[in-house]
Amino acid sequence: MDLVTQTALGAAVGEVVLGRKAGNKAIMWGAVGGLIPDLDVLVSPFFSEVDGLFVHRGFSHSLIFAFLIAPLLGWLIHRIHQKKMNISWREWTGLIFWAVFTHPLLDYFTTYGTGALLPFHNYRVEFSTIAIVDIFYTLPFVLVLLVIPFLNRTALIRRKLILGMFSITSLYLAGTVVNKQHVNNVFEKAFSQNQISYDRYRTSPLPLTNFLWMGLAENDSGFHIALYSNFDDHIPDDFIFVPRNRALLDEYSGNEELNQLIQFTKGYYHVNRDHNGLWLADLRFGKMGINEDSQFVFKFYLKNKSGNLKIQQSREPGSIEENVLSNYIDRIKGT
Repeated sequence: MDLVTQTALGAAVGEVVLGRKAGNKAIMWGAVGGLIPDLDVLVSPFFSEVDGLFVHRGFSHSLIFAFLIAPLLGWLIHRIHQKKMNISWREWTGLIFWAVFTHPLLDYFTTYGTGALLPFHNYRVEFSTIAIVDIFYTLPFVLVLLVIPFLNRTALIRRKLILGMFSITSLYLAGTVVNKQHVNNVFEKAFSQNQISYDRYRTSPLPLTNFLWMGLAENDSGFHIALYSNFDDHIPDDFIFVPRNRALLDEYSGNEELNQLIQFTKGYYHVNRDHNGLWLADLRFGKMGINEDSQFVFKFYLKNKSGNLKIQQSREPGSIEENVLSNYIDRIKGT
């Protein structure tokens, strides 16, 4: 998820694991541990555009990574605080382990795809039950962490607040799993009623809440796409069709980097041309608005440079629709 959420999660984990003994230092080091897996973004620029997609949420987000980094960082923290705090290396190691370990666990529930099994397998886990930014998940962490640093580290209310917050956020995360199953059922009915045949389909939550979803039904030629809010009073009936346009890639058939990009999209991609040339969009992340002509969030230009294919993510500032935020919120509300 986003850096604010992961930092807050790590800080909260630090408080639960070692708050009574280390106080606010447990929160601080927990926040550091929560951020560590996302330091892969500092390494990504040294790779090609496509390889960088796999470096992010790669090995630093695998299940094994926390076991490797926790003893090292735990030893360092112990060395820093050993003269003033009677906390063992083992205890600091435990704090860092859980702060680092919970980071990818949360990311597994999002859409991007996370290398949970690296270096043993390249499969990218994405349960796609919660958006990368979800204010209803993040807000309880932020509110509680603004309060507890001012409370005595041994105060019972401090413990109750942090455990209560984890209960709320864990229930919310579990609720996203239940809600996804409900949304899947809604879209299955919608596909049937709209006579849409498909080989496979997927649903993904859109940013800010867990109440607005995108459904994609794939067939041989492309994708039928619609939005659904939990507050809608009817199932989706306004599907748009987005062709895959696979034939536009024929000139680059067999290109390894292009195949990697398609692998990253898990086959949910659309190819088209504009004034800048040929591009490929990852449909899993939707668009920068709710209108049909809004630009795709993840868009890559394919350039032929002296017979070699160069793939570069679009960095052009997309045109912002008028009243885009208010329209988006209205759509979440089912308006």
